[in-house]
Parts: sequence; C-alpha cells; structure tokens
Amino acid sequence: MQFAQRLAPLQLNVFADMDQAKAKARVAGQELIDLSLGSSDLPTPEPVLRAIADSLPDPSTHGYLLFSGTQEFRQAAAQWYTQKFGIPVDPETEVLQLIGSQEGTAHLPLAILNPGDFALLQDPGYPSHAGGVYLASGQIYPMPLLAENHFLPILENIPLTVLAQAKMMVLSYPHNPTTAIAPLEFFQKAVAFCQQHNLVLVHDFPYVDLVFTNDSKLPSSLFPLP
Repeated sequence: MQFAQRLAPLQLNVFADMDQAKAKARVAGQELIDLSLGSSDLPTPEPVLRAIADSLPDPSTHGYLLFSGTQEFRQAAAQWYTQKFGIPVDPETEVLQLIGSQEGTAHLPLAILNPGDFALLQDPGYPSHAGGVYLASGQIYPMPLLAENHFLPILENIPLTVLAQAKMMVLSYPHNPTTAIAPLEFFQKAVAFCQQHNLVLVHDFPYVDLVFTNDSKLPSSLFPLP
C-alpha cells in the first residue's frame, strides 16, 4: 500500500529519534539525565486525584464527550483566563477542549489552509506546528530565529510573494527550544503585520506558568492587546 504524499515529511520525528538514542545509551549501560521531553515528573495534586476517583462511579461520566466538552469545564477555563490575564472570555464561543495543545496546533491548519497556502513558522519551532501544515497540504515558510535578533523573526524579511499566498503565522513565546521571551512591543508589531496581510495569528503559549515563585510578572502574550 502506498501512503499519501502529504505523510512523507512526517517520517522524521525528533521525539522518536531521542527515544532511540536513549534506548541505545541505556543498553550501553550509560546513566541518563533525560531532558528530551517536557513531561512532568511531579505527582498529580491530591485534590485532582480525589475528584477523578469520586467521579468514576457516576454514570453520567461514562459516555462520549463531544467536541465542545462540558459546560462546567468551559466556564472554569474562561474564569481561569479572566483571573490570569484580566480579559473577558466567552465560554460558549471562545473555549475549545482538546486532548492536548499538540492536537490544536496540528489540526488548526486544516481549518485555515488550502493546498499550497503558506504558513509562516518559527525556525526552530515545535514539531507539531509543521506537522499540521504538512497534513493540510500547505507550504512552510521558515522564519529564522537568530541570537543577534533576540530569537525574534524579522517580519520585514518575509517576501511579498510568500505573503500573497500565506494564511497564517504561528508564534510561540516563551520559545522552545531557545527559551526566548518576546516583549509586548513585538506582539503589537506582529498583530499589525498580520492585520495588514490578512493572516491568522496563532500564539502557542504552553509555558505561561513556568516562572520563578517570586516572579509575579507573566510572560508577554497577545492577551493584553485589543
């Protein structure tokens, strides 16, 4: 059987490569400190475990959960955003439950791109950003992140011929793997740029809570912008 051509770029996977490298090292008797994946090694908080255990006997939790999730979850998520960022969020139209952020970043291009459209992605960037574009039969324009530019893309360097075919730009700050944080001024510039060129601006923001305990300032994001 021959698979679709759109799957060809997905043959390479950095996480699979790291798993193979770790397996070889362990077979060789090497001791590893595994920094290959940002998976939590901390125990799940007791109230969460207790709530899960208490819900198991409830028959209403045994059926399918359709795409919108539960109303209670949407309301809780909207309230979290309001408390965290001081912005109003409509739980009915602005909250979507996913099985993980990778699902969202991988599936979103299917809703935005037509075959041949460009997505503007950070280089380097998270693998699922590119994977979703390939699945949508789109094209990737890599925006280089260089130390001399504070790991921020130079938007003015994107060719007009690419912008004419582009539909979306994906940013992610704090950035993986450079750890760079974008200032609010950059987000303001990115919003204006995407409005000018009719691009959907996506901000993958999974590291919002990874701050020092005594640091009350959150990383910059799109949320404070009108």
